[in-house]
Amino acid sequence: MKNRRPVSKGGIGMSRKILLILAIFVFTPCLAFAQKDVTLEFEGRYWFTTLKGNVKVTLNDIGTGVDLKRDLDIDDEGYPELRLTWYTGPKSKIRLAYTQVGYEGDKNLTKTVEFNGETYNVGTRVETDFDLRYIRLGWAWQFINVGKGFLKLGTLVEAKGFWGKAAIEAPDLATPVKKSENFSLVLPTIGLALDINPHKMVNIFAEASGLPAGSYGYVYDAEAGIKLIPIKILSIMGGYRILEFKARNDPDYAKVRVYGPFVGVTVRF
Repeated sequence: MKNRRPVSKGGIGMSRKILLILAIFVFTPCLAFAQKDVTLEFEGRYWFTTLKGNVKVTLNDIGTGVDLKRDLDIDDEGYPELRLTWYTGPKSKIRLAYTQVGYEGDKNLTKTVEFNGETYNVGTRVETDFDLRYIRLGWAWQFINVGKGFLKLGTLVEAKGFWGKAAIEAPDLATPVKKSENFSLVLPTIGLALDINPHKMVNIFAEASGLPAGSYGYVYDAEAGIKLIPIKILSIMGGYRILEFKARNDPDYAKVRVYGPFVGVTVRF
């Protein structure tokens, strides 16, 4: 059985502060325009994720590419996501979303790994932490409206920010060793947002956005699902999502794909 370390309370506290600040940033304009019947939607999701990724961190150009699953035995996990959407009109909406994931692994290495100037030999037991925070602020303008809302399609413009940390520790050595590396990627992205409303109680949705950043990497995020609306202020949903990004600063890089089904609930005001 793998030994699991407790989640850092400091990290959770900081994440909550960041989310609160961003929520206030979006919510404040809503107060100013409350008389215009602005609709707010609070959404909570749970994402059942599968992780695939490779990381390489060198020192003096010496390092080993590491497969997070095969080489380090990192487990798949599920994580919550929070979203706040402001419907600014029948064709447009502004959305703020935040999620934070953390993966752990514990394995005796089957190959020698060079990570950030440290050598971990074959047979060495290593514990791995991979943490990722993802914030995005976007505006959707669904200017194509067919059948009085039956089908809505338009552009989705977002700013996406990723902040992550990869750490490898060998706790059983005579002198325990731990090395870590931080990485980040901030990009504006563009894509499409689609809604199909065959019935007032059913919404089928899909969206995708992304952008290449040349040699520095890329990011894309896509999802599709169905929302059931038993009453006007409440809905339940389910769907599938894939998120992939790559951050590169030769010869170092981090390439990560997180994907899987999700479920959620929304409350509207």
